[in-house]
Amino acid sequence: MTQLALLLSLATLPGEGPPFAETAFQAGVEARADAARARSLFRRAAAGFDFDWTAGDHSARLAVQRGRSHFLAGDVPRAVVAFRAGLLDTPYDAELLGGLAECRAAIPYPTAASDDERLRPDPPSGWRNRVSEWDVFRFAVIAVSLVVVGLSRRLTARDGWAIPVTVFGGGGVLACAVVGWTLNAEAAAERRTPALVVTADDTILRTGNGFTYPLRIAATVPRGTEVVERARRGGWVQVEVAGGAVGWLPESAVRLVE
Repeated sequence: MTQLALLLSLATLPGEGPPFAETAFQAGVEARADAARARSLFRRAAAGFDFDWTAGDHSARLAVQRGRSHFLAGDVPRAVVAFRAGLLDTPYDAELLGGLAECRAAIPYPTAASDDERLRPDPPSGWRNRVSEWDVFRFAVIAVSLVVVGLSRRLTARDGWAIPVTVFGGGGVLACAVVGWTLNAEAAAERRTPALVVTADDTILRTGNGFTYPLRIAATVPRGTEVVERARRGGWVQVEVAGGAVGWLPESAVRLVE
């Protein structure tokens, strides 16, 4: 279905006025006593939020709305994709991090036979999940201001307190530079290793790109599992699971986070 056709079909839902996605979501919340109807309404809301995301609105708020709608509609893999997609742009957002954690808690990860076969991912870590670029910028402005004030007072009034203020400000500038470099390095690493989410039921991770290859790990990979793409060949994608094991999955069984 084209984007125009999707927009028209959603815009003409009976009894819903603009914005239809928010209206459908609220209706789903109010219909919680009827699970089937609530899930249907949440699916409608998710479709509307997905359309807005595809149209170019990549705000953290929309990513949260997408993720919650898919999760409440019972589609955990799409919810994981939505939360992970939002975290690519705003990795420090608490609502996105909380939504992703809730999705992971709902996935029945099997017990790993060995450490490298672990499928459950670690909680998001790194500086990108703790501070934003604006936080670094604001702290850098304060640090530079301390340096300027300290130097100016030392060179003019010869104040004794100017030296420690200058040193403290200089340390802050250096810390901002290190954190900024780390943020860029982490972002570059994410771009080099595309994230995928398993969307098929009980997918098997194999040692090669074909159904005749043996299992790479004994347990099947549940829907919603996050993996990292390493290569693609012949309709298959080579992935790395959270524990480090590398194997192959059919391309049809995974969805790219974007």
